[in-house]
Amino acid sequence: MQLAPSPRWSCVLNPIHRRKMGTSRFSSPLTAEEVVRGYDGLLKRVAVYARRFPKVEGIDRLSKAVTREREIALHLQLSSDPAPSVGNLQGAENNLRGLSLELDCAEWAPGVTAVRKRFATRPPSLGAKFGGDDVVEVDVVAEDGLLWIECKAEKGEVSPNVVMQALALQKKARAPCNGRRWGQVPEAAVYLTGKLGAVEAELLRAAGIRVLRARDGTTAGSQGLAAPAPPVIANLDITALFALVSDVSNGGASDPDIAPAVREWAARVPQHAMCLAAELENPLNLAGKLRGYERLIVHPSVMERFLKVLNTVGGPRECRRWQDVWRAQIHVMAPEPQDLKDLEGTMMKTTTTTMTKSRGGSGGGSSSRSGPRENEREVQRRRVRGLTRISAPQLDAFELGEVAMAKTFTGNSRAVNLAKEQGVYLEVFVFRAIWLVGV
Repeated sequence: MQLAPSPRWSCVLNPIHRRKMGTSRFSSPLTAEEVVRGYDGLLKRVAVYARRFPKVEGIDRLSKAVTREREIALHLQLSSDPAPSVGNLQGAENNLRGLSLELDCAEWAPGVTAVRKRFATRPPSLGAKFGGDDVVEVDVVAEDGLLWIECKAEKGEVSPNVVMQALALQKKARAPCNGRRWGQVPEAAVYLTGKLGAVEAELLRAAGIRVLRARDGTTAGSQGLAAPAPPVIANLDITALFALVSDVSNGGASDPDIAPAVREWAARVPQHAMCLAAELENPLNLAGKLRGYERLIVHPSVMERFLKVLNTVGGPRECRRWQDVWRAQIHVMAPEPQDLKDLEGTMMKTTTTTMTKSRGGSGGGSSSRSGPRENEREVQRRRVRGLTRISAPQLDAFELGEVAMAKTFTGNSRAVNLAKEQGVYLEVFVFRAIWLVGV
């Protein structure tokens, strides 16, 4: 990101004026002491953000960048030179504005998953070292990973370079390894202050790059920012089916009628003992996690394997639990058009984008994103089937989840990590594996 002046700096220097830029604007250069105070205020804002959104990746990198720039400004303040270099001081002030704008954007945008996150044009498992053209750092990743935002803090005319930078961002977003849920390609956007030239605006529009204009801590007009609708279909692999019927996760850790037999079972094998201990410490309650989904689906090959294992090693309670509780709730279907046709109505609810009021500002309007395109889903299907070092039955489960626009529930974290290493992002909920007890 190219850091440059913006009209947002006063909200950092004096938190009282935050979101009131219209009534608190200064044009004179800052002193070194004022710049240091600005970084102090920004560090406090970063700390508050980290506490509010602990799952946002990279906030530590933003904090380190602010701390590093503060040290430079402090050196200028403590310098014996009564008139520190105007260029150095201006650079510290410009960087203050730029870093502040990154945090403004993270506070404002919906569905932020990361800040200052690096993406490559190929997965790391291919071995060769990344070159400078292979990697890009995205200032803010929003819309649950589906929007990459470049922040441009400028005062006056926005540099024409914004077009080339945004196009480079878009190009890397389109690399196959950067597809997000169900194979969707992230979109690119610029979040900027200053005046964007007519030529640059048209070039960005023609390229399909969104322009988000920062104005007094909000945005001007209808921006079309939205958090994607959550999945309403749950796809179960064999480990999820085991977890649903196992005595371990259905009272085996605490029910006096079941617990003694389960403890005896666990005592014979170390892995079983670890499984029971984990359930005692933190119950999985997979049934509760599935309660909000409208449809539960499973691949035919997964169901075939599950029934074979259940009928071979499952205990009587586990078999009854399957027949009485879960069998009627779970639909068997293949990832083929004739089977998926039955899901079309439910899938449409996922492709309808959820509009949300964004953090610290307002997002509005309708989003251009309406879920994965048909070609994106087909590409994702082929990429899943092309994964190596993952068993064919597990790939069956992953394939169904991706083409049915479902969240796949799995206890096979190794397979998920292998897919990620090969540049395939899967929409999954990963839990610890739970064994059938069989007593």
